[in-house]
Amino acid sequence: MPFTKNALLSLFLICSAFLFSAEPAKAQSPASNQPIFVMVHGTFQWAGQWEPLSTILEDAGYEVIEASLTGLGEKEHLLSKETGLLTHIQDVSNMLSWRDLNNVILVSHSYGGPVISGVAAHQPDRVKHLVFIDTVPLDHGENLIDGFGPDVYETAKTAVDEAGDGWLIPSDALREAQPTMRPHPWKSYVERIDIAEGTPAFDGTIIVATEGDVFDHMRKVQAPARAEKRGWSLVTVEGPHQLMEVSPSKEVVAEILLSIAGN
Repeated sequence: MPFTKNALLSLFLICSAFLFSAEPAKAQSPASNQPIFVMVHGTFQWAGQWEPLSTILEDAGYEVIEASLTGLGEKEHLLSKETGLLTHIQDVSNMLSWRDLNNVILVSHSYGGPVISGVAAHQPDRVKHLVFIDTVPLDHGENLIDGFGPDVYETAKTAVDEAGDGWLIPSDALREAQPTMRPHPWKSYVERIDIAEGTPAFDGTIIVATEGDVFDHMRKVQAPARAEKRGWSLVTVEGPHQLMEVSPSKEVVAEILLSIAGN
């Protein structure tokens, strides 16, 4: 049956109302230039590790993007002996480029610290602030072991040799394993970072936890020295290594992050 003029007009009005009332796609607003949080997880973990903390930040009105690194989480099928620190730096650096993210607060946990050290060097113009949760930044030519110290090295390396086929850190090597945790590539612990000469200094904050003796060298020696060298804030938050996952430490960390975003 052919449409009458009135029927066509009604159809046009309905379609127009739908198109113009639909919610626009979520994107960074150049006008507001509000900071965006990009979260980089630690050893064995994945993007979902951040959900307890991300929810607080999102409720405060901020966009939060959580990265899963190659070989971990939903990308576990991509794990290989070639997966290393440089692979993971490229993961996050590409995310910033492809999504055209600016005014980014890069937030890392544990192994994620070395990763965002490299990402910031690759994408300095996109970075507002660096946050290291129970981890430290690296300098050119260093690897994770330089930042975390001999206890982490001995614990992880022993597990790699005994139960990791010489190239994987078993998921229960450094703390109690959770269902979402996967074996982590040893290469990413020993591969050294390349930070180009002339890379600008960044604003940063180091947050250290209090539980888990294996991280004592990082917390008591490396974190204070590296914060002082950079003129950064060093904050101690009572709680386990995974501060962002449990209360009340996640609320304290959220307050710190929201303060950074508001400055």
